[in-house]
Amino acid sequence: MLSFASSAVLAQTTASEIVVTASRTEQILTDVLPHITVLGRDAIEQSQVLDLPTLLSREAGFQFTQSGGRGGQATAFLRGAASLQVLVLVDGVPVTKQDTTGAVSLEHIMLDQVDRIEIVRGNVSAIHGSGAVGGVVQVFTRQGQGQPTVYANAERGSLGTHRWNAGTHGAVGPLAYAVSVGRIRTDGINAANLSQTLNANPDTDAYRNDNHALNLSYKLNPDHKLGLRSSHFKGRFDYDVPGKYSEPTDVHQGRTQLDNNTLYWAGRLGPLWTTRLNYSDAKERNDTSTVGGYSFTTQAETRTRMVSWTHQWDLPSMVLSAGLDQLTQGIDMSTDGVSGLSRKRKANALYGGLVYKRDMHNLQLNLRRDDVESMSGKDSVYLGYGYDLNAQWKLIASHATAFNVPPLGYLFDPFSGNPNLRPETASTQEVGLQWAQGPHRLRSTWFSSMTKDLLLYDMDSSQFSNVSRVKNQGLETSYSGRFHMTDVRASLSLQDPVNEATGQQLVRRAKTQASVSVSRSLGLLTLGGSVRYTSSRPDIDGKPRLPSNTLLDLTARYSLSQEWTLYGRVENATDSSYQTAYGYNQLPRTITLGLSWKMKH
Repeated sequence: MLSFASSAVLAQTTASEIVVTASRTEQILTDVLPHITVLGRDAIEQSQVLDLPTLLSREAGFQFTQSGGRGGQATAFLRGAASLQVLVLVDGVPVTKQDTTGAVSLEHIMLDQVDRIEIVRGNVSAIHGSGAVGGVVQVFTRQGQGQPTVYANAERGSLGTHRWNAGTHGAVGPLAYAVSVGRIRTDGINAANLSQTLNANPDTDAYRNDNHALNLSYKLNPDHKLGLRSSHFKGRFDYDVPGKYSEPTDVHQGRTQLDNNTLYWAGRLGPLWTTRLNYSDAKERNDTSTVGGYSFTTQAETRTRMVSWTHQWDLPSMVLSAGLDQLTQGIDMSTDGVSGLSRKRKANALYGGLVYKRDMHNLQLNLRRDDVESMSGKDSVYLGYGYDLNAQWKLIASHATAFNVPPLGYLFDPFSGNPNLRPETASTQEVGLQWAQGPHRLRSTWFSSMTKDLLLYDMDSSQFSNVSRVKNQGLETSYSGRFHMTDVRASLSLQDPVNEATGQQLVRRAKTQASVSVSRSLGLLTLGGSVRYTSSRPDIDGKPRLPSNTLLDLTARYSLSQEWTLYGRVENATDSSYQTAYGYNQLPRTITLGLSWKMKH
């Protein structure tokens, strides 16, 4: 994907930036061997984007489909791998649903509560466990640090959209805190294309989201700290289910609620030894109701409890790490109040890693063993090597294996479950070249990935099965940097995701993605623009091919004073008509104006 991002989405990824997701240890960005992107709070604010899928769709290798309007279920593709194969972590906790979708509710994660996002492309199960076939997206909620600050934002826009958020963060003595709350409302559009669908309700599909986050930490002494992180997102949405069994008067509504809570202790046990103990409890509740010719309700609740204990030893030229995870996953599903599935399982993991840097040599080795209840254990490895050709250029090569455990719904759903499913397995080889100097960073990576025992719904057997294997090869190039007062980000992804059993291109995956974004500071005024291109791709069987599309977004910010900023954006500025799934329209041109206030004490 070619991406020149805006002043801060683009924004100032510097050579000295610290990241953690690529190895579970702190590393300088330019030392990291996997292909990684970082989006900090400044980048998020400059983008003016509301939700996580919209922001990630500007990044290399990412593609999203959405069967409906805002709040409709979004499917993420990263390097051609679907949502089930892309591990999403919120404050370190996996949030993949355990129902029969195996999806991640990215569409309900509002960026008002997000402090930072780290994206690791490629298969890194040896670092993070099941699901990291296409990569890992780690979302860090608002952090408590720095000078005490209070802020508020309010905006109004097209389609009856309004949004506000407010909060405070900072540190006072040993206490650090961040508290924020937000709300979004929109009347939406009729997402179902009435000329392409049968019996769809022609009403608009509204969306509402209420969200808040809390982060507290307290330093007991210079070597020990206790902390709490909590986040909440509640999305309520209208959607359409066209088809011969629907009526145009049917009303479909849904609600998704995500709650994530973590308690942690971080300490130093010696001059070279640090440790961290986490206990997390995450829950996602999904409810739908249909009122019409055939009225019914569904409920599904996924719950994840995780205890994680990690250790790190900082040695000369080398960092060693080791850890234990104990994970408990559960699912409860019902229709019209009658239970259809209630299951739990436990998974234990032992892992270790080494990051070595000396002279021109860079080495990363990660090993992991996962034991999942009622399944055979899985071993995974990541081995990467980097060679510094000089102070600016680095040559990188890696080999990795990954696996993906079927969700509980895939295994035990009374209608479509298959308890004999095997985990997906994958292997990936990469060769890359990096150039970094000052604010500039260029990374080009050739990758080849093979995934076996693909988990899909089999129409012939009417249940989930291991039915295929997939191969994807491609070249991924990204650049970010600054020229004078202009921030630029560029990336290009070329890939060939193929189902080897049929020889066909995988549905809804584009072979070429590109975007260009530029942000220019003109004193008190900052102007930005982003163009994204997605090539044509096949839809599901029996549906026409989805045509290519190009989208243009424009942004502007004007500093009224030190505390007040007026801003605006035009999304889909050319009013392009496009679809990411056949039969469902995406948003037309929308215009938004907003005002933000921030004051530091």
